[in-house]
Amino acid sequence: MPGFKRWSYSKTLLSSRGRLFRADFFVVFLSVALTFFLRYNAQVISLQASMNTNIVVLSMPIYWLISLRFNEAWSLRSIENLQRTLVSILRSGIQAVILVGFTAYALHDQVSRIWMAATSLIITAGLLANRLVVNHLFIRELKTSSGERYILVAKESQIVDFDKLPVRHPGIAPTPSFFRVAPPAKGDSELWLANLARLIQDESYDGIIICTEAITEPRLISEISKLYYLGISVVLLSTPLATEIKLFKQIPFKSWVRIQEPKIVNSGFAVKRIFDAIFAGVALITLSPILLLISVAIKFTSPGPVLYVAKRRGAHGNLFNFYKFRSMVNGADKQRATMIGSPDEQIIDRYLNDTRITNLGRFLRRWSLDELPQLWCVLVGTMSVVGPRPILTEEDSLVNIHSQFRSIVKPGLTGLWQVSGRKEVAWEDRMDMDLEYIQNWSFKQDMVLIGKTFASISSGKGSY
Repeated sequence: MPGFKRWSYSKTLLSSRGRLFRADFFVVFLSVALTFFLRYNAQVISLQASMNTNIVVLSMPIYWLISLRFNEAWSLRSIENLQRTLVSILRSGIQAVILVGFTAYALHDQVSRIWMAATSLIITAGLLANRLVVNHLFIRELKTSSGERYILVAKESQIVDFDKLPVRHPGIAPTPSFFRVAPPAKGDSELWLANLARLIQDESYDGIIICTEAITEPRLISEISKLYYLGISVVLLSTPLATEIKLFKQIPFKSWVRIQEPKIVNSGFAVKRIFDAIFAGVALITLSPILLLISVAIKFTSPGPVLYVAKRRGAHGNLFNFYKFRSMVNGADKQRATMIGSPDEQIIDRYLNDTRITNLGRFLRRWSLDELPQLWCVLVGTMSVVGPRPILTEEDSLVNIHSQFRSIVKPGLTGLWQVSGRKEVAWEDRMDMDLEYIQNWSFKQDMVLIGKTFASISSGKGSY
């Protein structure tokens, strides 16, 4: 499974983005709370102010975060380029102020324009400061590093001018190193991809550079782009058709393009995390009486702990603690291999006749109540509300090189195959649906899948 075994530019870049996102979130909400606290005489949410005023005030941080997301303020390219991220802040500020003003106008609210202006200026200053600090720390670590490490895909007969390769931060970072590999022979792409993935995993490479005409097959280029799940931060391709390929991003190097990572791990990263935290927090508070009732019922109906805790594979193959209400007899996981076995055509029958499930457990599974403790995983960030379902560690061997792309995102409470028949969906179809979800992600799709999840639970299809 993926992992960073030495200093890695990509790891530093990803951690910088996480640090920046947390700092921005803090600045936006603190600025709004502080200025409102001072403006309304120490009443954080003024009971004397109109409901409309409170709505306008609460909309301010939301509009800011939405604007930052749509201006790609947390994309990896913005983290690498200080000028780009500063421009995204200014654009976000203008958009957020317009949206807040429009909301105030629509609600006929007389919220202080001075407060709006002062808050926006403070947020802008705080976000700019965040970027300067994060960029300083990023460059400082980069200067003291051993340099980036790339895999260079080029034909054996091709002469490569290393000085003209599109490396990042020339003149600032140490000279990057390149490990040259030949493109696959005809009909040998599957093995070649597997070896390339293993090389990235074992040596913690930061990116892949594909020279002109080294690889021209669209399907293979698409498969290479999926290697982002291993933690690399860039895949670059040299092609004379660079300006004509709409799905690729231009970079400041002639005839070179960057193969984009999925939106779900780039510009969509912040949206999912904000939504996950709010959804999980509200759900845990709202459902707390039900959670308590289920806990008591489990304790009094069968011996053993209330929660079933096991390790599952998360984003980038990292293990995390996975929680469920215990719906089986204590120690049931030790009998899984003999009771369930590997996925095949008869696995549904074995699920239906699983004698390890308790009477209460069947009820909990029928309504998916056993999954509710995973809201905690969503809150702390090891899972998402929507995403590929986490797999068992013993199922690792069943995930082929193409399907490992699913580990580029956090596993979810629900997902595409969860609303398409749940356990009645064949293993291969599950993997295909996970990849489809990642490659076509949108926030709207997440909302649709959440809605379909409730319909799927009501139907009971595949709930055993």
